[in-house]
Amino acid sequence: MNGLGKFRPDSPIDTVDIVDIALPNDYGVARKDGLVIFVPGAVIGDRVAVRLTRPGKRFAYGEIIEIETPSPFRVKPECPYFGPCGGCTLQHLAYEKQLALKESYLFESLRRIGGIDIVRIKRSSIVPSPDRYSYRSKLELAFGEMGGRITLGLRERVSPFRPFTGRVIPIEECRIFSPVVERLIPVFLDFAVAHRLRAFAPRTGKGFLKHLILREAKATGDVMVTIETRPDKFPDPAGLIRCLADDVPAVKSLYHAVNNRTDDVIRPGRLRHLYGQQSIDERLGGLTLKIHPETFFQPNGRGAALLYDEILESSYVTEGATVLGLYCGTGPIEIWLSKKARSVIGIDADPTNITLARENCRINGVTNCTFYQGRVEETLSALKLGKPDLLVVDPPRTGMTPDSLNTLLAIHAPAMVYVSCNPATLARDLRVLQGRGYSVDRVVPFDLFPHTGHLETLVFLRHSQDTGNRYNHPK
Repeated sequence: MNGLGKFRPDSPIDTVDIVDIALPNDYGVARKDGLVIFVPGAVIGDRVAVRLTRPGKRFAYGEIIEIETPSPFRVKPECPYFGPCGGCTLQHLAYEKQLALKESYLFESLRRIGGIDIVRIKRSSIVPSPDRYSYRSKLELAFGEMGGRITLGLRERVSPFRPFTGRVIPIEECRIFSPVVERLIPVFLDFAVAHRLRAFAPRTGKGFLKHLILREAKATGDVMVTIETRPDKFPDPAGLIRCLADDVPAVKSLYHAVNNRTDDVIRPGRLRHLYGQQSIDERLGGLTLKIHPETFFQPNGRGAALLYDEILESSYVTEGATVLGLYCGTGPIEIWLSKKARSVIGIDADPTNITLARENCRINGVTNCTFYQGRVEETLSALKLGKPDLLVVDPPRTGMTPDSLNTLLAIHAPAMVYVSCNPATLARDLRVLQGRGYSVDRVVPFDLFPHTGHLETLVFLRHSQDTGNRYNHPK
């Protein structure tokens, strides 16, 4: 094959060997003549013919022209929409190799971004998901149009080779969510056609239907549906309810959400309950946990239970321990730890989360948990809780803000558990914590997102100076 030359638009096709994958994307990595080449859709071990685009001094992108020698790790995706659909990125890679890649990606991020000596810390192998398919408890579908017909599906996968249009890839099933999709999609498409409803188009700002958000309690199969639209009258809700009751009895709750935004972001403003229960119940580890449209719930419940057990069974949680949980959501970790700890407090900014956390305590007969609503930085200062035995933090993907980190450090907790779904922001925050007296004791990765480039990580930390006042429960 010809060399890379000067990377003109008409550069010849070249053959490269894929030696890595650049998570969290699906970009295979090749190296040639000192250049790093990112090859979307390639897997480790592939030998592929590529055409180079967007060349730079250090890297370029290679568009696959032909897979000359498939990798032994390459497998046939189970989903018929894999590739164009943006939902999954790694279904073409053997699951065992997915796990190895994620583990490597995590610890390399901790080393490179966090400055952590990954050789000296205790490292556990990544914990596989109990379910490789039908594991997700939530699916967000977008309405679109194709050939003058309304569709439901997922947005196209982002590609470095062509502009992102936000096109909806129509689907009839989703292997990582639930078979219930196959029965739900026709109901809503028929409803849209019957009432001549158009899909919202972000580029023009026209259209009514935006998203269909599905939640499923895996223990019961109960489903909650939220249909999100632009502001306007919602036609014939009684007719839609009848169709759902007849065709998909698993639907136990239906909401209508109004979204004023002119982009594609899911951001329900006014939420109206149309049918059934106000919430659905998931059952994990002997607990009943309520799911509401506005609350966050771990998308892989059975996998999350393994993570919660890892904390509960650790030496960090003792029968006399007092635990403080920040960014607690609806309180699943805090309530889980209440099985063993003496007292637990949770703080979260979202009022709906706190309402459900308190309700979760009530229905499970938990009396040693207390939940407070407010921003972490403000609420901790106002409550003056003192020092807990264990601090549990589970922030969003963006990690901790500088203010929240300073507030957290002012607590001087002797031990901390950090739960993260983003290795980059986790590593960034751990660098700060290490510089302020905390040391990483143990790292346990969990694959809560099979067939994607994401993972969940549990980090145990201890402070070098375990001194100070005991925790004082507020009166």
